Amino acid sequence: MNKELYDKTIELPENVVTYLGQCMDTVGDVPETTQGYKRNKDLRDNGTINYQQLKRIKNWFDSFKGAQNDIEYILHGADYVKNWVNQTLGSWREDVEAGKEAKSEVLPNQYIQTHTKDGLNTQNRPSASHKTTKDYYGLNVTESIDRINDLIKKVI
Repeated sequence: MNKELYDKTIELPENVVTYLGQCMDTVGDVPETTQGYKRNKDLRDNGTINYQQLKRIKNWFDSFKGAQNDIEYILHGADYVKNWVNQTLGSWREDVEAGKEAKSEVLPNQYIQTHTKDGLNTQNRPSASHKTTKDYYGLNVTESIDRINDLIKKVI
């Protein structure tokens, strides 16, 4: 479903970048090895984010079992960034779905001319006439088949 989204990149909104900076200021002086520190710094420095990063951040928030005042949670942007990531991914996925639905609509082919068959106007091609099994075999076999079918009807 989401293969159309791979390598899609957007610029981070200024309010998200600002909030990530505020989160960094809130936790104060923490070691660079603290979970979320590098991601926060990279996002603010780059100012862009791609689909794969958004999915990793969403996965991190979804699997986080700690409290909302934990340093790791704050460094990741807390509820503000969590909600922004969920909204962004949701809208991207909705756009892909809407595009698929638009492609799946059946439109008549403008290059096929309509024809009539038994007074009906249709876009379908006329089918080739097919022989029945009776017509395929000779007259003797056809008559024998008819007799057998009559006998079967009488027995049943």
